Amino acid sequence: MTNDTIETGALRHLDHRVNPEESLPGRWRIPIAVAVGCGLIGLVLRYLAREHATADAAEYITWYTFARNHGIGGLAEAFTNYTPFYSYLLLIATRLDGLGQPLSLVKMISAIFEFGCAIVVAGMVWRVTKAPLRASLAFCTVWLAPTVLFNGAMWGQADSIWTFFVLVSVAMFMRDQNGVLPFAVACSVKAQGVFLGPFALGMILRRKIHLAWLTAIPGVYAILAIPVLVAGRSLVSVLGIYLDQANTFHRLTMNAANVWVFAGATPYAVGVTAGLVLAAASGLALSIFIAQSRRTGPEFILLVACVSLVLMPYLLPKMHERYFYGFELACIALACLNLRYLPFAVIAQVDGVLSYLAFESGIVMGLLPAALCNTFLVFYLVLDLRNGERGSRLPRLVWLGFIASTAGLFSYLLFAGVGLNVSPAYMLAAGLAALMTLLLVKESRCASTDGPAPSH
Repeated sequence: MTNDTIETGALRHLDHRVNPEESLPGRWRIPIAVAVGCGLIGLVLRYLAREHATADAAEYITWYTFARNHGIGGLAEAFTNYTPFYSYLLLIATRLDGLGQPLSLVKMISAIFEFGCAIVVAGMVWRVTKAPLRASLAFCTVWLAPTVLFNGAMWGQADSIWTFFVLVSVAMFMRDQNGVLPFAVACSVKAQGVFLGPFALGMILRRKIHLAWLTAIPGVYAILAIPVLVAGRSLVSVLGIYLDQANTFHRLTMNAANVWVFAGATPYAVGVTAGLVLAAASGLALSIFIAQSRRTGPEFILLVACVSLVLMPYLLPKMHERYFYGFELACIALACLNLRYLPFAVIAQVDGVLSYLAFESGIVMGLLPAALCNTFLVFYLVLDLRNGERGSRLPRLVWLGFIASTAGLFSYLLFAGVGLNVSPAYMLAAGLAALMTLLLVKESRCASTDGPAPSH
């Protein structure tokens, strides 16, 4: 009997503490009620945030207005700095013009894909655990995740779109299916889809899928670009979208809580080159590890996907705070499969909110503890790949310490203002938060005192 069979059986035992003779509809009654209730709460929160505008909102409204005024003929112009796929979504949204404000309709696009992400994650959990309540909670957690609400409901960003296709790709590989095609769509929607690249390459080598499938990436992009090319947009303009995006900013980190927070004094050109080389080498090493690893099962597949989705934005330069979005949602799915990873999902959300506050409120001091905590996450996730799972222990004292220390950090950052006030109080709050994060992720990997640790 494999470890995955044992783990799956244990999960079912934990979640099916009901009368074994209870009918299937009875088992689903509470999970459906929870999902519907949380779904409505999520809609209310998105409605309340519909008019919240950031510095980017004016640009989104300009794009929407152009699409509304020019219709399909507007596809001949580069009226957004995104790929053609987003232009098509804007054109669809304009068909609802009059039912809401332009910014609300732009945010509606993100909300639809956020809902899709929640459905995909719930499907992942259901197929592995066959536990209705656990699948329902996975849906609710993604739908109501703080970083998800920040990204779409408040900012109107489109990271849920590429993440949706990334999650579909991972879900297909977890079912022993070829997930290259949705991965190619993710890369065609936004360049951030490439964060799953090391995972996808590793799975291609592991499953002995023909390398010709890699041509699906440019192939899908070309297919999705056909409408704008037919409308009259130049091929050079379509092919240069990602290059133009890469040249938009000239900073090693755009509020991303990654390794470049610690190397802010590095010359820009040196940092970009070093970051690209480091990310490429690490990604290739991860691909080779996936191809050669003897570990199997959907949980392992999801784990290596999470590592790919966190490792790339952690190492690459010029990253925004929201580029950990794919990891944050995939980590929720991983935590629902194995509660040992619950601290990782919680810490990822805390780090994400700390990073978002840098743009939302100008509180850049939260980036340092967030980057340090993300460093812990990367380190221990990579250790899990190397050494395998060693059991689970989540003591209440560590959880309470983590909650208290992070609450203190947030309180200090919110009430002390946006200045660079490196006071002893800030250092104490940030240090405690980082220390308790370290203890929490370490405890989640400690050998269980309830029985022998499973071997891999």
